[in-house]
Amino acid sequence: MIDSAAKLKKRKAGTAAAPATAAAAAASKKKLTAGIGSLLQRLEATNASFLQSAAASSVQSQLAKAVKETAASLAAAEQALAKGTSPSLASLPVDPAELARRQERRERFQAEKAAAAAAAGVKDASKTLVALRSEQGVARGQNTSLEKDYLRLTSLPSVADVRPPEVLGQALELVKRRWTEGCEYKYACDQLKSIRQDLTVQHIRNRFTVQVYETHARIAIEVGDWAEYRQCQSVLQQLYAEGAEGEQWEFAAYGLLYAAASGREVLAHEMVEMARRLGGGPASSSSGGDRSAPAAAGNRGPGSPAAAARTHSGGSGGGCGGQGGGGAAPPDLESDRYVGHALAACRAYLACNVVRFLRLYEGAPRMVPYLLDLLLAKLRGRAYGAVLSAFQPSIPLASLSGWFGFAKRKEAAAFLRERGAVVADGCLDIKQSRTAAARLAAAAAAAEEQQQAAAGQQQQRLGVLRQ
Repeated sequence: MIDSAAKLKKRKAGTAAAPATAAAAAASKKKLTAGIGSLLQRLEATNASFLQSAAASSVQSQLAKAVKETAASLAAAEQALAKGTSPSLASLPVDPAELARRQERRERFQAEKAAAAAAAGVKDASKTLVALRSEQGVARGQNTSLEKDYLRLTSLPSVADVRPPEVLGQALELVKRRWTEGCEYKYACDQLKSIRQDLTVQHIRNRFTVQVYETHARIAIEVGDWAEYRQCQSVLQQLYAEGAEGEQWEFAAYGLLYAAASGREVLAHEMVEMARRLGGGPASSSSGGDRSAPAAAGNRGPGSPAAAARTHSGGSGGGCGGQGGGGAAPPDLESDRYVGHALAACRAYLACNVVRFLRLYEGAPRMVPYLLDLLLAKLRGRAYGAVLSAFQPSIPLASLSGWFGFAKRKEAAAFLRERGAVVADGCLDIKQSRTAAARLAAAAAAAEEQQQAAAGQQQQRLGVLRQ
């Protein structure tokens, strides 16, 4: 009985302790599960970081390998070019028959070249200008062809390929005649560049050289080839400074107008350069300090071109004299036909005086109207902004056509619609046009910001690749 009572007592005690043991086991299991989950998260994060670093390292290694291979390829190509062969061609076998054909072709080309030289009146086609100059002190070509394609020099020029000055003069007259007859600009430009090249290799820098560059610059202005114009203008400034005679003040006016079309800063720099070329030395700040006062910047102040011209009437560079010609500076640049007109046009442009600008446009000399076209397009845009600010509620299209210098109302309407203007019943609606102009300005600003951001990103990529 005692044993049975004791067993019963132990069974009851175990039954009472079972819930506590189960609760402890559940808590332990939960804690273990949380620990395992946290460990798995850390492992996943570590694994992702490792994979990212491995991928970056792989990309860098691949880039380094590609750069190394590219450098090796470039070095091999440079060595092959230095030897005069190509890696792909050098590996091909050349049999005796192929060598014989190459020799025959070389002899045939030499015979054709000799025949062409004989037809052109060349006495010694084998000599180069350098050799001839070392022997005689002066080298002149012997080619008598009036037309010759422009090719970049890859070797020393020979006397058979270069035309003497008397032939170049005839070639220039031929180009002028062809241009007036309506030839293509590509042909005229090619022939003029060929004439310029022949003058350069013969070291000819005189009045005729100036005429060639002036002719090419005028034709380039007419067709709007501003890259060729800038090149000709740069050489002309050097020739004028060396004393070569030419239309110095005509091209000084072209330089002023082109600078005005490029911006106020460029125009101020051109003013300073003009004063320096006139012998005034470094111009004072008065020539470009007050950019809002074109009259003061153009012809007043101690460092202005006009003051320099009055002080140094001799100028720099020879010339024909007289208005519009090269040589001595006129007593006052305002009295010069070209420079005076250009200064007045620049003042009207900077002051947004459309009426004055259009009057100057009607009386513009020589090639000036082509340069004024660059300014007129910008001036009309500025005048349109002034109209939107000054008028309300509408303006007749006929009035705007006269103000902006359009011959027809359709041209004025097309100009306005390009800028988002609202034209209704033959009138410009000011309120709606202002809204459209603001919208276009915001879109243009956003596009500019995007371009700047893209340029910044591109710079960052280039920096990473350099590293």
